[in-house]
Amino acid sequence: MLAGAVLYLVVVVAIWVALPVLGDRWWPATLFLFGPRQVVALPLLVIVPAALLLRRRALLPAALASAVVVGPILGFSASLRALAGGAGRGDLRVASFNTGSRAMSMERLKAFVAESRPDVLALQECATPEPQLTAAFPGWFVHADRGMCLVSRYPLMKVESRDRSDVWREGGHGAILRYAIALPDRAAPGARAGSPGPGAAASAPDAPQPAASAPDAPRPSAQPAPGTRTFSLLNLHLETPREAIEALMRGLWKQAAEHDRVIALRTWESELARQWVDEAPHPAVIVGDLNMPVDSAIYRRFWAGFENAFSRAGLGFGATKRTRWFGIRIDHVLAGPGWTTERAWIGPDLGSDHLPILADLRWTGSPGEGSP
Repeated sequence: MLAGAVLYLVVVVAIWVALPVLGDRWWPATLFLFGPRQVVALPLLVIVPAALLLRRRALLPAALASAVVVGPILGFSASLRALAGGAGRGDLRVASFNTGSRAMSMERLKAFVAESRPDVLALQECATPEPQLTAAFPGWFVHADRGMCLVSRYPLMKVESRDRSDVWREGGHGAILRYAIALPDRAAPGARAGSPGPGAAASAPDAPQPAASAPDAPRPSAQPAPGTRTFSLLNLHLETPREAIEALMRGLWKQAAEHDRVIALRTWESELARQWVDEAPHPAVIVGDLNMPVDSAIYRRFWAGFENAFSRAGLGFGATKRTRWFGIRIDHVLAGPGWTTERAWIGPDLGSDHLPILADLRWTGSPGEGSP
């Protein structure tokens, strides 16, 4: 019994170590990466009762194996910051939500915004026209571009949308938008007395509502008001692994070439998105549906250098994408240099197969950084 428990511990540690290296590289590991990982816990149903009855010394390796399964493999997050309840709202509350390309209930979305009070809401697979969003959120700054929407309490100083035609020709998705947003900075020199702090509703914004423009053309910007700090927000929706997974489920190793094609496409899209992040002129916050968990080899290559808000300050498994049998966290809020996460959590069911993810971020950079 002890030998069996130790062997199981060795196996789950091997899975933990190998998954970030092989997931999204080798087709069996990719199936496990996006599949129902709970199956790896099934041996515990035998090992634990047997250890209690026959060999209690086997409980120690069984307990260690359970911790590895629940934590690194299944993705349970229990950060000290989350357990402590966070240090406050922070300077910026962001929310990201893939609406699932369905007819979104505007009343449910408005109720969610009223309840959670984000400063910036990024939407993917957003089919709602910009005029309808503008009417639903008066006094907010709104932008919509081919399935990608942004609703912000604070002025959008500049909007850039990457031309997706090259990605579309290869069968990908590759939605990459970059915004320059003026965030009120109560500590900035010249900040106006009584200027709204983060989270305050902007009932009468100083800058005019930007007009709709061609997707490829940066939107003309107003100058930021005194007492504001400009940051870059990137709203991403990258290619799904669905085609590769469905092909593998039909043909296993016979579809390895299709798996490799989709992996190459997804790697390319992350490379393009990372280039846009690196070229951001202001401190960056990245949100959206990356279509990969944190233990994907693609994620580790391009995104592990950023602070993952839920990994840093979330509590629970944090699944944002749901199937009938299991969930997985593929939607993320990532904090670039100068930002840290105070709190992160998963929002309520809004009628999509995704759940919204929210995070409170605090600016920790130098006072001059991010200033206009």
